[in-house]
Amino acid sequence: MFRSAVLLTAASATASFANAGMVLTAAGTTAGFGLSTFSYNYPSTGCCGPLGIAFRTDGKVMVADYPGNVRILDDVDGQDASTVAPAANYGGSGAVGLTNLGGTIYMTAQTSSVYSMAFDGTSRASLAFRSNATGITNDGTDLFVNGSDFGLGISRITLGGVVTSFTTGGQYDGLSVDVSAGILYAANSGNGHVYGFRISDSATVFDSGAIAGGIDGIAVGQGTLAGNLFVNTNGGTLVEVNTASLAQTVIADSGSRGDFVTADPNGTLLLTQGTEILRLTAPTGASFGGDTPEPGTIATMLAGLGALAFARRRNRA
Repeated sequence: MFRSAVLLTAASATASFANAGMVLTAAGTTAGFGLSTFSYNYPSTGCCGPLGIAFRTDGKVMVADYPGNVRILDDVDGQDASTVAPAANYGGSGAVGLTNLGGTIYMTAQTSSVYSMAFDGTSRASLAFRSNATGITNDGTDLFVNGSDFGLGISRITLGGVVTSFTTGGQYDGLSVDVSAGILYAANSGNGHVYGFRISDSATVFDSGAIAGGIDGIAVGQGTLAGNLFVNTNGGTLVEVNTASLAQTVIADSGSRGDFVTADPNGTLLLTQGTEILRLTAPTGASFGGDTPEPGTIATMLAGLGALAFARRRNRA
């Protein structure tokens, strides 16, 4: 199971390993965000460096990069990736997006497959064919995978490997699910819009309008940030988008090439840059979401709530 969710304060996250690239804007600082370096010194090939990030059920962090390496790191800031030997190398663009569903890691490869991944990263098994598979997320039941810059839309893939079309067209890249709203958000790199699709019927229910910078990874705000999306851009900015008003606020800039983002179970957000991964901490009372929590985590939460209710009944008695 995931460890207990504990929100980090901005002060604790920035006390050491301060990021020297991307910086918070005045708006981001005023809002109470914090920014630090999770890990650095990743190799970069062609367009990209670190890409997919997923959390194992033991709290370890799996990172895939564009040269095809898969590394396993601790969930602490300031790690030099060059000193962490890759668990495996699957060749250029052979390890791209990562997500954890039901305690299993799933990985996309632009060599046209979606794989289930061993926890130690040393082996993978093909789950389904998906041309130029790139972005990946899940809703707790199925996987959602896109085909990046080739207008191939988004596919829904069951854990049995059955592939169906979720949307067609669109040059989609980063994906994220708002589980409570039942919406899949997708960054369309072709026109710079983030679209929201209702998971139950694929209907388009949200359009952000154009966002500058080359949109990519997306995270959903929670707590006091509910109703906001956080978009990482290839131009080195992090943009907060209000889903009701469509107002856009740049909360960090001066970064390198931004790509995928992944919410840490502790409520912070890991966002990739050209050769590093940064950690964004939320203001007090807020956090970030994306992939759904592990079933074990949900069961533990429900059991805890049940025990609390039972204790209260005993106290009243």
